[in-house]
Amino acid sequence: MATNTTYATLYAVDGALLPFLSLFLAYAHGLSASQIGFVMAAASVSAIVAPPVLTVLADRYGRAELLLVTMLAASSVALLVFAFVGGFWGLLIVYAAFSLVREPTRPLLDGIFFTSQRTIPALAEVKYHRVRFWGTFGFMVPGVILYFVLVDGDALDSLPLLSCGLAVLGLAAALFLPSRRRASVSAASLPGGGPGGQGAPAGRTPTPAAGRTDMRALARAAGRLLCRRTTVVFITSMFLLQASMSAYFAFYPLQATEVVGLSPRWIGLITNLGVALELGYMAAFGWLVARLGWRWLMVLGAAGMAVRVALLAAIPTVGIVVGTQVLHGLVIVVSMVAGRVILDRYAPDEIRHTAQGLYAMIVLGGGKIVGSALGGLIAAQDLSAVFWSAAAVASVAAFGLAWALREEPA
Repeated sequence: MATNTTYATLYAVDGALLPFLSLFLAYAHGLSASQIGFVMAAASVSAIVAPPVLTVLADRYGRAELLLVTMLAASSVALLVFAFVGGFWGLLIVYAAFSLVREPTRPLLDGIFFTSQRTIPALAEVKYHRVRFWGTFGFMVPGVILYFVLVDGDALDSLPLLSCGLAVLGLAAALFLPSRRRASVSAASLPGGGPGGQGAPAGRTPTPAAGRTDMRALARAAGRLLCRRTTVVFITSMFLLQASMSAYFAFYPLQATEVVGLSPRWIGLITNLGVALELGYMAAFGWLVARLGWRWLMVLGAAGMAVRVALLAAIPTVGIVVGTQVLHGLVIVVSMVAGRVILDRYAPDEIRHTAQGLYAMIVLGGGKIVGSALGGLIAAQDLSAVFWSAAAVASVAAFGLAWALREEPA
């Protein structure tokens, strides 16, 4: 219950802020498209710096839960400050500071869950997409609320305060997460009496928490993971897919309002349509993997992203803005769920948190920087060209994933 609630509240902050961020910066603060791109790119630098540092510390000292709670508290404070700053540089600095403490929370929470699967028998059979489902549900809630709040443009000023309130709820939920320090108690209280009592994912049995891990061992394990050619191509392809997605998410609200002519209050509900369908994709995740295999699921997701942005560039109408939400869930389960699970399958046990930090750093952070910054420069000249560029990049990602995962069983 605490794990599901933490995922829901963590992603509810995203649902309150991310779909409306470019509108908030443009309409509430008057920033240009290029300035919006640089604000988002500067914030994305945090995803390169913070996640790997915090996840390495989590593996090194075994205090992931404490680190998560600390980052959630700091992000709540940063959002409160964000509500009262103005000007390009003020917004850039404070949002970058928020991202610095916000970005590590997702890989830390994922690492806590993946580790708990292997250390707490009660969670051994719980699949990742089942708990991540609650993150998707949490993302939807603010969009419904904001439809009634954003009746006029002035209400955009309330976005940081709403996000701050949700962040505080996430902090409260995280205090009750199952931890490795309770693993021995959980194991003793269940039938079977210990780690071997229930099955673990991928044929593993839950193992006691390793506690602290030597830094040299962490470096060697990470090096083994990143030296594989297929891993390099996989991560590069996911980086390109994330760059395409970041350009879309940054400038799709402006395309919908400035080119298509929608009111800002509709952005949340239209986004929620895609997120509602994402719930279906999330629930069917196991079935999709079983039917398509990892390789073709990933290729289909990247191809779906290419089709989505190409249609938005070619036919910017209400029908296309709404209709392409059908592909949203497929793209998200591929990038935010399947990508993490595949990397977790490849990663040695010593770097369970670090692997997620590397994914956040290279794929999510690097992809967001490139997609947001280059997208902003292109959007300053031609908004539609952003989506054509994103379609080309997603197509390259699809070919890369087809090659990298060619040895995955069908």
